[in-house]
Amino acid sequence: MAMRSGFREIVYLFLLVLLISSLQLLRFVLQKPLPQGVLTHAQMVLDLQVLQQQLNDYSAFVVLEPDRLKLLSQRIKQVSARYPQSIPLNRFNTEVRKLVCLLDDPGASISAWPMATALLPLSLQQMQQQWLALDNDGKPLDLSRPFLSHIDGLPIRLWLQAASSMAVPRQPLAPLLQQLQVLRQELGLRDKTTVTLTLTGDNIDAVNVELPVRNNLTGKRPPAISQWQWLDTATELFRFGDLNRLESDRQLQRDFQKALQAKTLILDMRQSSGFSPMLLQLLAKGRQYPATQPMGYARYRRSSQLRSDFLSPLGFVPLNHFQLFPPISAILNSQQQPELSQWYARPPIIAPKDVAPATTQQLVLLVGAGCRNECEWLAYYAKGWRKTLLIGEHTSGDMGRKHEFRLPASEMTVSISASLMYDQYGNLLSGQGTAPDLQLALPQTLPWPKLLQALRQHFTTTAKVE
Repeated sequence: MAMRSGFREIVYLFLLVLLISSLQLLRFVLQKPLPQGVLTHAQMVLDLQVLQQQLNDYSAFVVLEPDRLKLLSQRIKQVSARYPQSIPLNRFNTEVRKLVCLLDDPGASISAWPMATALLPLSLQQMQQQWLALDNDGKPLDLSRPFLSHIDGLPIRLWLQAASSMAVPRQPLAPLLQQLQVLRQELGLRDKTTVTLTLTGDNIDAVNVELPVRNNLTGKRPPAISQWQWLDTATELFRFGDLNRLESDRQLQRDFQKALQAKTLILDMRQSSGFSPMLLQLLAKGRQYPATQPMGYARYRRSSQLRSDFLSPLGFVPLNHFQLFPPISAILNSQQQPELSQWYARPPIIAPKDVAPATTQQLVLLVGAGCRNECEWLAYYAKGWRKTLLIGEHTSGDMGRKHEFRLPASEMTVSISASLMYDQYGNLLSGQGTAPDLQLALPQTLPWPKLLQALRQHFTTTAKVE
């Protein structure tokens, strides 16, 4: 019996579909796989979508400037169009970093820098509008030409612009300028195993120096924990890293209680983070007037994933625990931002029952952009204390609790501020930071004899004025 025409067409159609499927499978089999460390366009788009959604839902700084979301969306589209086939993972890391920096969030961070194979073989230190080129010992590469004017033939200005696009507010640019390979990609320069540095000085011709690039950073890392050091018979130095250690480390508590008896106490807070309030409470006794009103306020970004106790680890309680002064209550109520939670309050540093005699100790705080979390509160309040001096650089204003998420394809971890902090008057503190009394770029190794001499002169002068 002859095959019916309709059945024959179905068989032919099935064979055609099978042939097309086989050809497609063969194409995937024969297609050259992407090298390791590269994302496909689809993977990149997926990560960018997750990034945009997370920033939209959890970033507290977006609430302050809603137009940032529009700019973020535009930049994400540009990145997606710039890499239509694939993107190296290192390059994607840089692009994500630039996108997150659009928030102006000092607490924003990416899991790690790109795996750079070329780092600048020197350290840089800003001096007004110029940059000192220093060797591993902190000495100028060329005493007569101490300043760096060009890298690979391009003015330092262009390198600073490229580094600034990846910097959160008040982040020091010197460490970013070390990322030679990353910045070369930003500026469209080819990778090579050497770098050309142009050194200049006053009334002298510039000179070009070619040096091999450095593969790994060899500089000393700042101490991770507190270090106690005698500077002279009347002066003690404490270097603080993780402030949370003060809560549980009994020996550290005993050591610090002894340091509180010194005539002059210097606290190096340039790399201090953590949310323990113990240090602020110990230092405030005898320096801070007791109060019944909150020392500060906070709100977090409304989200189904953030519970009402989101701020309790930072010491904040619901506002109804306090009877606020009417002017403060009016200021808080006037800030109507439905994207943020209700107000929370942080109890006063010193309650009336804990009043202590005025201290005679002279206190010096060394601060900078690495002073974060609880250190920011300490810097803000210490600036109003008697016999207290803040030295260093402007803090960044990183005070809020973070929201952390992971991008599925690249497996990068991103952290952003999900809350905002305010002072006792209802003024925004997050992102503002605190300016020191003496603005000074402090090297990691400080010239203590000169610094101590300057401090003695300062405190002697202020004592006469008082």
